[in-house]
Amino acid sequence: MPINPQFSRRTLFKSAAFTALSATSLSALTACSGGSGVSSAPAGKAVPVPTYVEPVNTPKPLLPATAEGVMAVYESFPMNGPRTVKEAPGDGKEFEFLVMTYGQPAPPLDENVYWQLLNKELNLQLKPLRVPYADFATKFPALVAGGDLPEVVSVPMAMNVARLPQLAEAQFTDLSEYLSGDAVKKYPNLAGIQQANWLNGYLNGRIYGVPKSDPPFTSQLFAKSDVLQQAGANPAPKTLAELKEMAKAVTDKRAGIYAFCSGVGDMLTVECMMMIFGVPNRWTQKSDGSFVTYYDHEQFIPAVAALADLKKAGYFHPDTATMSKVQRDSLFRSGKIAVIADGVRGVGIVADDRDLKFSLIDPFEKDGGKATHWQGAGAYAMTMLKKTGDKQKIDRFLRVLDYLAAPFGSHESFVLSYGVEGSDNDYTVKDEVAVLTTRGQREQDLGFAYIAGGPQVLCDPQGAPGVDRMYHEWQTKAAPALLPNPAVHLYSETYNTKGSSLEQQMRDAITAVTLGRSPASSLKDAVRTWKQNGGDRMAKEYAESAQQA
Repeated sequence: MPINPQFSRRTLFKSAAFTALSATSLSALTACSGGSGVSSAPAGKAVPVPTYVEPVNTPKPLLPATAEGVMAVYESFPMNGPRTVKEAPGDGKEFEFLVMTYGQPAPPLDENVYWQLLNKELNLQLKPLRVPYADFATKFPALVAGGDLPEVVSVPMAMNVARLPQLAEAQFTDLSEYLSGDAVKKYPNLAGIQQANWLNGYLNGRIYGVPKSDPPFTSQLFAKSDVLQQAGANPAPKTLAELKEMAKAVTDKRAGIYAFCSGVGDMLTVECMMMIFGVPNRWTQKSDGSFVTYYDHEQFIPAVAALADLKKAGYFHPDTATMSKVQRDSLFRSGKIAVIADGVRGVGIVADDRDLKFSLIDPFEKDGGKATHWQGAGAYAMTMLKKTGDKQKIDRFLRVLDYLAAPFGSHESFVLSYGVEGSDNDYTVKDEVAVLTTRGQREQDLGFAYIAGGPQVLCDPQGAPGVDRMYHEWQTKAAPALLPNPAVHLYSETYNTKGSSLEQQMRDAITAVTLGRSPASSLKDAVRTWKQNGGDRMAKEYAESAQQA
């Protein structure tokens, strides 16, 4: 099992924050990953991190997890695991929650046996307010302004919610009394969430949110290995030159086959190219304590220019500027796009990908040097309870999330992952292995399982053969290359209030270059404007926050 890190008081002050990635990385959420900017609260008197208690009676993995974040591999999900929650946590009343979703809306309650099962298991009436990821950035502020937030709110770490610390203190419950230190032991599964993940639920030194844990890996490149091999292309480039050679070999405009496609709003391809060029993870802290943005790094503009060159050479699908992620993914699976950038485990884990032939491109540096892979914050989302002094209501909330955080191999985890057995329901059993049906995959778009949870594992028997070992091997190679963002748990008032607009400015400037609408040199002016409008202030505030810690 991953090692439980120890935290100094300095670390606690640094983590007196809510980490929220900038809008630049919104598309990374399609695979539950992250690691971009921050929206934190000023350091206050930090309460102790919840005590970590390693889960017991968990099955032995085929391949182990590591302290660096590599996920454990299991052959199949135990169907008769022990119960970790002895009685239903609910009271038969409504449990209204807000959650961001990605796929098509789940079927309504009367047609959704998975939803019905959860209601029975939890003794609740689940009432989701599901907001598509493309709408969350506008929908959430509207709900706040209208006073329409539900009782339970799950905020993705990729959303820079303006003035969230102030919002939390005004409208959400301080959970410190119930979770800090040994208090969390009342909720054993929440105690199984590692301390590094809990740091994402801190605001102003207090615990306001329960995290949904996420592995530390961010964007990665997926290759359609069969298409590349048919074209005589190298599916595993180790340098930028080899990547270009691969793109040239596989692109066949007459056949409608292209090496790349980013899709509308997708910045993951840009992030991957910046990693290839060795660009730091958002910020660098110098020996004198000052912070320097990655926009000032000498390889930032060359990295964006390299993508523009690939587009100019005709290696990107011609509809890149207008294509949705759903369309892009469909073209990848059908062999019309050879390489895509996505988040961790973005491909190959569902039954529809059973026959998909693909591979993962290991992290590499443009000239074959030491690779860099940006490290994420360790959580997909944090979930908060609207402000209340009702201890029974707080206990119900935490007991429900304790159910959600049940470890792999438990009864609760199986229910959340698979639902109701039956060929006309959520899963069937083949060779003693549970396999989700198409209905099961659709019904899980309910989104309830996204709002809290402990360490994830690799267990996808319904996916492409060998997919979990493939991911484990990739993570093992990527782990030594992990590069953290030194500002990830520090506070910047400027980022908190202006981060979204500032990052959108840079996003637009980068997109204009990659699509060939502006020269790479235009980024110099864009960076200068970004710094004048708040970037320089952010750097100063992060340095001050680090010094106070």
